[in-house]
Amino acid sequence: MKQAIERFERYIRSRYPNSTTARHYVHDLRQFSQLICKPPRAVTREDVDRFVEDQLKRGLAATTINRRLAALHEFFEYLADETQDVEWPNPVNWKRHKVKPGESLPRDVSDPEVERLFAQITRPRDRAMFRLMLDVGLRVGEVAALRMDDLIITSDGSGRLRVRGKGDKERFVWLLPETLSVMQAWLEQRPAVADEALFITRRKKGFSVRGIEERLAHYCRQAGIKVSPHQLRHTFGRRMAEAEMPVTSLAALMGHAKVTTTQVYINGAGVEVQADYRTAIARLNAARLEDISALDDGQRNTPIVTEMADVWTLAGLEPTSPTSPQPATEVDMDLSRYWEGLPEWLTELLQEYITYRQRRWKPSQVRNHTRARLNTLRRVWRWVLDEEQVSGIADLQRAHVQSFIEARLAADIRSGTVNAELTDLWAFLGYLEERGHPVNPSVFRVKRPKRGDPVPHFLSETNFRRLESTVLQATKAERRDDLLDRAWFYLLSEAGLRISEVCDLRLADIDLAAQRLIVRQGKENRDRSVPLSPTVMTALKTYLPVRGKAQTDHLLIYRQQSLNFSLIWSRLHRYGQQVQVEVSPHRLRHTLATRLLNEGMPITSLQRLLGHERLETTLIYARVHNETVRRDYERAQARLSPAAPLADELFNAPTKTVEPQPVTAEGDYV
Repeated sequence: MKQAIERFERYIRSRYPNSTTARHYVHDLRQFSQLICKPPRAVTREDVDRFVEDQLKRGLAATTINRRLAALHEFFEYLADETQDVEWPNPVNWKRHKVKPGESLPRDVSDPEVERLFAQITRPRDRAMFRLMLDVGLRVGEVAALRMDDLIITSDGSGRLRVRGKGDKERFVWLLPETLSVMQAWLEQRPAVADEALFITRRKKGFSVRGIEERLAHYCRQAGIKVSPHQLRHTFGRRMAEAEMPVTSLAALMGHAKVTTTQVYINGAGVEVQADYRTAIARLNAARLEDISALDDGQRNTPIVTEMADVWTLAGLEPTSPTSPQPATEVDMDLSRYWEGLPEWLTELLQEYITYRQRRWKPSQVRNHTRARLNTLRRVWRWVLDEEQVSGIADLQRAHVQSFIEARLAADIRSGTVNAELTDLWAFLGYLEERGHPVNPSVFRVKRPKRGDPVPHFLSETNFRRLESTVLQATKAERRDDLLDRAWFYLLSEAGLRISEVCDLRLADIDLAAQRLIVRQGKENRDRSVPLSPTVMTALKTYLPVRGKAQTDHLLIYRQQSLNFSLIWSRLHRYGQQVQVEVSPHRLRHTLATRLLNEGMPITSLQRLLGHERLETTLIYARVHNETVRRDYERAQARLSPAAPLADELFNAPTKTVEPQPVTAEGDYV
């Protein structure tokens, strides 16, 4: 393997002479070689499976793993071409091995953190370098590559920079007067040296990328934060998006080859969603000011912080960087009870499958997902084994699965539940099929039971207000647990977060200055920006001072540990019982969706607020009230009203009868 990697390295360097691709690919291949310890000819798809599982176990991101798979795929394609062996199968199968990536938002820096950082940067040279990243969005490599003649100051006092970006593409960026003055302050101190680099070190040489990164890390340590050069660039993009700079112009300014890359910054800012949400939530709050007066009644025990402060200051903690994702490890769970009544050949496959899935779930969700999947699969297989006498995976037929579905429907099980069971069964069988187990293709052609019109489970406005009043009344003492309950209640009911997203929130995900939070790795690993209403802001600002220290950086903690699902469920159930309202965390999310939709929030903005991939899902969540339909209809008719007088004039104009004229046999008028 070593000699093959060396030959591949020479080949890849010839293809990408000015890129780090070769270095990364070779590093990835050496990692694979150390784990597998086989010659290239002996590598199988199972070996690649093992490599992927090892990477997941170590906590690597999906994008990193997929890049390493790309290196492996390219390596084996090269070997097949080199040996002219057209029958050499590539062991990397993308359908089987690719790890589904999420949709990540760029990690920018909050405005208070920016102020804290630049308060430490006093040297004109360093201040100029990092202001170029923050004010015009330069990459760290672009700053290092700047030359003296790249700075152009015109006769009218304005300035611009010639920037050499990725792929040796040049672009110009314009400097605002404040940024230009920072640059000129550095130029006044820059010594006259032979090196043409715009920014030079004490050794009179140009900066390397590593050198600039180390300077920023030095200031971050002084400020008590952790910021990378690229995060400053992300912050610039987010600010420009919030200022509604057209995406095409922003793409050109940032040097993006594709507008879709820039669109990530627009999504991260969430400008349209924030505006639509704040308009709709203001209407909702205006109608219930008296009901929530307990939050501002002047008799509170915990004062509301009115000045702008970040979560760290309010919580009395030293700022820390976001915690890295925890490595996906096998959870210490006793699975023996799920194997009761199942043959050994099946339990071994189920154990292998659930371990595979656990490494692809968020650590906070592994236990719940494991229970749900194994309960479903055990139910399906026990029925099939008992009723159809199936003795192996290959024996399972379409008719067996169809009989199970009919039996479940005959037992008055909802079609939605049966469809979920079928989905879990297909996922398990698909996993086995990809790994060479003999699965009958007909089982994937079973028709799903038809579902009726899904009715969203939301609370009426009256019931929601009763529930909210109960929560406020029960927590009026404003003890620590009371403020904790208010915080999670409003994150569910006014921010629309899923219960797992509430429990997974970290302190660094909350930006009080921008009145928003970032959901990291939500459903399907999608990030999203969520605006915060005044009520949520108040709940968080009163909770943070009493949060206290903990063994984790989670936002909501209980007994120094992150908040768990069961505590929220039990307390919400107790509040619901007091007003005889059946409520769940997800029902609060449905309720918010319906309330916002009926207050005029556009459905597309609501979709992005809730983090739905498909618009159809949002339509299931929310239901338009008849009163809303009538209101929207009357408004639409009112917009058409200016055209009515013209129509009336045409249809009400006096008419006269026209006598018919005689016509000859040839069709001519007489």
